[in-house]
Amino acid sequence: MNTKKIKLFFEGRKGLLPKIEAACGKHRDIIWFHVASYGEFEEARPVIEATRARFPERKILMTVFSPTVYVPMQHYKMVDWVFYLPYDTPWHVRRFLDAVRPAKAIFTITDYWPVLLNALRRREVETYIMSVRVEPQSHHLKWYDWNYRQIFRHCYKTVMVHNEESCRLLRQLGVPDVRVMGDPRLDRVISVATEEWSNPVVEKWTGGKKVFVAGSTLDAEDAMLMEISARHPEGKFLIIPHEIDPAKVEALLAKAAHGAVKYTDYLEKEADKRLEKAQILVMDTVGMLSRLYRYGYAALVGGGFTDNAPHSVVEPASYGMPVVFGPVYDREPHGVELVKLGGAFSVNNLQELEDFYLRCTRDKVFLEESSRIAKDYCARSTGATQNIMEVIFG
Repeated sequence: MNTKKIKLFFEGRKGLLPKIEAACGKHRDIIWFHVASYGEFEEARPVIEATRARFPERKILMTVFSPTVYVPMQHYKMVDWVFYLPYDTPWHVRRFLDAVRPAKAIFTITDYWPVLLNALRRREVETYIMSVRVEPQSHHLKWYDWNYRQIFRHCYKTVMVHNEESCRLLRQLGVPDVRVMGDPRLDRVISVATEEWSNPVVEKWTGGKKVFVAGSTLDAEDAMLMEISARHPEGKFLIIPHEIDPAKVEALLAKAAHGAVKYTDYLEKEADKRLEKAQILVMDTVGMLSRLYRYGYAALVGGGFTDNAPHSVVEPASYGMPVVFGPVYDREPHGVELVKLGGAFSVNNLQELEDFYLRCTRDKVFLEESSRIAKDYCARSTGATQNIMEVIFG
């Protein structure tokens, strides 16, 4: 976490337990979801919303770990409350569970809190974890990570995993109930991709033509995009940074060789020739990325040039476009599968990224075939949300 996030992390937990007690203490049969950060929220979101649709009268609590999801979720209408997760100590956990008394607890992906999970087990609360991914090289499978194995063997009623490999590895650890459910994000991204939506500022800038979209970019991707856009003034580039830092946005505008504008400059005034002529549009607001991909013919997804995996690969793929990212993608299972199929591509450097860009703009057969592969992959991978709902709620 950076300094700002650390400050939010600790400030958000001041007076936390009294707030939870006041909000939840008078209610029964609360359904509780926990998501660590925004990525986990996007994974759980289809299930949360399906739960709200099925049980409109029930109270739903969502707890989070990271400020990256806490701040934007304050206006999320599908749950009754959003709170930070209390510290994982016996005293904090006891007060939290005494207040909430959850009927069911649903965790997502990789957030393991030993004190909390063992307390849920002792209280006989039905506890589930969804969207789990386990790989052979995972440190959780090593002899020294015994606590992880104990949690999976004893604390969850059902462990729901993405794929057969994860299922096999967890069964080898002695986990009693493991089921392959798939990824509920696919249900969400397909839903978003097919809904009616438009943005007048972006549409004015595109002029009705598809553009190259770069989503969740970090410094490495931004630097390469500046170089490629400078070399190819005929193209248009929509850039959505991973974090909206005003200084970073201004730096991108200054480096653009053939004109760049930022989105918020045109929210309260009519578009002008500067917007229409700008080669680059930088989105300096959050919450629209998954919908903005509809304006693209190909997409770069940020994150794969660092130690992290790329961010959501299926969001652009669901629109039927080839996706490119850096060489660190082995922990992004959809990226791995799409690379094998020919719907996504990994590049190591600027030259390879430029080659991908040129191939998309000059090879019509390549663009059509890779787009078809990406869209077909997303379409046939749906259905996880309903499967998970049946496991949790019958």
